[in-house]
Amino acid sequence: MRGDSRSKSVTSERDILEDARLVKQVRELRRLVPATREPCGIGELFRDAATYIEDLQVQVKVMRMLLDKLSDE
Repeated sequence: MRGDSRSKSVTSERDILEDARLVKQVRELRRLVPATREPCGIGELFRDAATYIEDLQVQVKVMRMLLDKLSDE
């Protein structure tokens, strides 16, 4: 029995550390992604992050096209 309670303790400590790490990562993602609505849940945050990444990819593509066009002249 004692071994069981200790393994539960180790598991719960690991869960707490993982939760703390997850909270920190979500906080950092909230900082990086422009807020379209406040506050938003995790699902909305992930959707906003995906949209933001797609927008950045389009911006990079447009800049590359402009650079190619300007370097041809």
